[in-house]
Amino acid sequence: MFKPPYQPNVPQAPTGPLGSAYGGLKDLKGQIDDGSGPKPLTVGQRVGGWLPKDHPIVEQYISKLLQKVEQDKRSIHELSPSVVQFKEFIDTTPALLKGFGEMFEQVPIKLPLNSGSTLKPKIRDYDTMFKAFDYIITHAIPYEDKDLVGFPINGILDLPMGTDAGLYNLLIPELNVHFKNMFDEWSKFLSSPESRTYLTTDANGWFGPAASTDMPNFAETYVCDPTAEYYGFKSWDDFFTREFRDGVRPIEFPDDDRIINSACESSVYRVAYDVKERDSFWLKGESYSLGDIFDYDTITNEFVGGTVYQAFLSAHQYHRWASPVNGVIKKVTIIPGSYYAESPTIRFGDPDGLDPSVSNWSQGLITSAATRAIIYIQSDNPDIGLMAFVGIGLSDVSSCDVTVKEGLKVAKGGQLGMFHFGGSTHCLLFRRGVKITFDEKYTTPEAEVLLNAPIATVG
Repeated sequence: MFKPPYQPNVPQAPTGPLGSAYGGLKDLKGQIDDGSGPKPLTVGQRVGGWLPKDHPIVEQYISKLLQKVEQDKRSIHELSPSVVQFKEFIDTTPALLKGFGEMFEQVPIKLPLNSGSTLKPKIRDYDTMFKAFDYIITHAIPYEDKDLVGFPINGILDLPMGTDAGLYNLLIPELNVHFKNMFDEWSKFLSSPESRTYLTTDANGWFGPAASTDMPNFAETYVCDPTAEYYGFKSWDDFFTREFRDGVRPIEFPDDDRIINSACESSVYRVAYDVKERDSFWLKGESYSLGDIFDYDTITNEFVGGTVYQAFLSAHQYHRWASPVNGVIKKVTIIPGSYYAESPTIRFGDPDGLDPSVSNWSQGLITSAATRAIIYIQSDNPDIGLMAFVGIGLSDVSSCDVTVKEGLKVAKGGQLGMFHFGGSTHCLLFRRGVKITFDEKYTTPEAEVLLNAPIATVG
């Protein structure tokens, strides 16, 4: 797991901004000075549709959530076991108790956003935060037209994690263990029949009129039974990991080993060449740091100087992975990481805006910090040789499920695994010396890429 150079496992609470480590940002109560003068706190675009583009919509979601939370008269200690244990961990760890308080205090009371409006953050303390967490992990997820909050917990932490205290505390390994425990409890709910409440054709249902605009021709595209209750899905996760119908995403050039196919239904983030073993991946325009991506596996050196292709999956897309080449699975590794790592330069006061969610502009950093599954494939094409698929779970409950094992022969388009429950991004990594040329249309940021489409040629 990535740890910043100043970050012990259970640190002393920070006594000031992280300027000594990352260049410094001064909080000016609603404005931020990064050294070039005060600037308003702004929010830029979102990618992937996991959070709305306008932060006020996130705050409106939180307002509606809090109305429901306020109806719950239980005490904190009567909440879900994982939530109670999480809060007790913070309450009994002085550095974290102080740090979580600072995380909310450092969010300016009024936020001048790029919409021209001002608003007050709705959650200003961590007791309220935990009650909101409890509601989220025990209730089904509705579809909200243009207001989809696919990362509801990320939505709550959207502003606090952009503070110095947020960056510092949310990377602590022990804290992320408690996030995982809470997400494990959430996963059980999302895998249960009770999670299907909104798998309907109602206005706020996932098969309703508004959702059909974002997911047109759903019944013709995905394996389901529109005549059955809940379209035949057994749970929210069953819906989330739905499969394409036969022929919807044909495998292009299945026998041409010179061609690399798309491993995910996704949108391009970037293509990087001559990637280093160790680089400053936490800086703006994050470089890839192969040693951190591979957790310093001995195989890392083979990829130094190589190529990385990264693309992200949206809230409405297909969430299974397919092999981009014909070959043999050589190794599978799962690396645990942080759930809310954020690039420290893409935060309050950044001229391009506050990082709108951990899964957006921080995607480069996340390749080295978040939980990830690495599948090494020995291609049948010797000009490719060993390559790697990296599936990266982003925020909230997202998890990586590998369905192949070492020694298995795979063909292009064959399933490698899937993401469960939440946001995700993925990388294809190629060793140095591999002469790979990407189709120009798949090098433009946010370009849409269909599963199994030919994206690059080797040789």
